[in-house]
Amino acid sequence: MTTSKMNLNDMTGQVCVITGAASGMGRIAARELAKLGATLVLNDREKAQGEAARDEIVALSGNQRVEFVYCDMIDRKQVAAFAQHVLDNYARVDVLINNAGLTNPEFFAGKEGQEQHMEIMHLGHWQLTETLLPRLRANAPSRVIQISSDAHRAGPGIDFADMACSKIWKGARYANTGAFQAYHRAKLAMVYATYAWAEQVPAAEVTFNAVSPGYFVGTDVFRHCRGFIKFVVKVFRPFFADPEKSAQTYVYLAASPDVDGITGKYWEYCKQKKSSPLSHDIDTRQQLIEWTKAQFDA
Repeated sequence: MTTSKMNLNDMTGQVCVITGAASGMGRIAARELAKLGATLVLNDREKAQGEAARDEIVALSGNQRVEFVYCDMIDRKQVAAFAQHVLDNYARVDVLINNAGLTNPEFFAGKEGQEQHMEIMHLGHWQLTETLLPRLRANAPSRVIQISSDAHRAGPGIDFADMACSKIWKGARYANTGAFQAYHRAKLAMVYATYAWAEQVPAAEVTFNAVSPGYFVGTDVFRHCRGFIKFVVKVFRPFFADPEKSAQTYVYLAASPDVDGITGKYWEYCKQKKSSPLSHDIDTRQQLIEWTKAQFDA
């Protein structure tokens, strides 16, 4: 990654929390923020890979203030425990990067019954953000960065009568279709949440921005795909976006003074971009927020 041309702050003394940081763009962003002096708290459900990422980041940056904590974002008890660990061990939180994600053609639901893509990428990050929000606000100005995707454009939107995506999971023949539609809904939900928080919380306290890493980034997010989609990924992988380039936006939004006070925007390659018209549907957004809150009221 080339950051020499980017206007970035010295992050010494600032605490950055990054989910899904064992590999891909989360790992790359963590490495670059460590080089800027940040204290890092990383999580992932791949324990060995996460520990290796921590060791590599320390070795490459010379920054010893890097912690890895095992956490599977599909498990709300683990998310709660991770959030509490952060609150118990760090007096401040300056940056939260909600990066954890997946594309899995096998249907799977979390313990609370919600489909895995929505549980991990939207509900898990909602739970973590809401828990850390008082700490973020107390150390204003702070930043929350939601890693969405332009896949939020590629579908019909959120069907509140079928939040489990049962209509699109029709067995192995349609598994990849089901996975991508579920992925689309979860990434759209992340954009809705970003805009809702941006309206609720003053930008002087915490800014909220969503990121598209670019279409088909060369990470292992497609590792669970099979059949025709697996073949397509294999053939076209050499043409996928460079994750080093895609992760620049993470670092820019986390560390650049250029974005001070900018909130409620959608970004790609360090530039603002319009999100889909669907993502600006106020009624659907409000319905999603009410549904989301209800998941944690029981």
